[in-house]
Amino acid sequence: MNIYKMLMAVIGMLLFWAAVVDLRKKQVGGGMLLVMLAVCCAAAPFRADSGMVSAAAGLAPGLCAIGLSVATREQIGMGDGIVIAALGLALGVRRCLLMVCAGAFVMGVAAILVLLFHKGGRQTRLPFLPAVFVGYLLCAL
Repeated sequence: MNIYKMLMAVIGMLLFWAAVVDLRKKQVGGGMLLVMLAVCCAAAPFRADSGMVSAAAGLAPGLCAIGLSVATREQIGMGDGIVIAALGLALGVRRCLLMVCAGAFVMGVAAILVLLFHKGGRQTRLPFLPAVFVGYLLCAL
């Protein structure tokens, strides 16, 4: 097993743990975010499919999410944007965008189910990192 695949497995485990914490507390701690960022930075040079330009461009979806977090006064979590930016370093821009799109689709289905089963309303806040984890499983591995 090569180093990149091992680091991607570690990232998957960290993302799973962050998703569980996000489900329970609706917030991910700074320590977890720093560890994930460090592992993603370590994985970026080992990507075989493209270069560092794609890894740097992979930051864009996360930076956009951080900008939306600031613009909406944290209606979208800042931690979600930081996690997406870190994953963009490890995955590259294409796979990061696929992961975010798959996560957004999963989140849309979850929101519809919440509304259909009357478990919440329009103002119900749903954690996004579990959907990002599903997108990661679909697009990164």
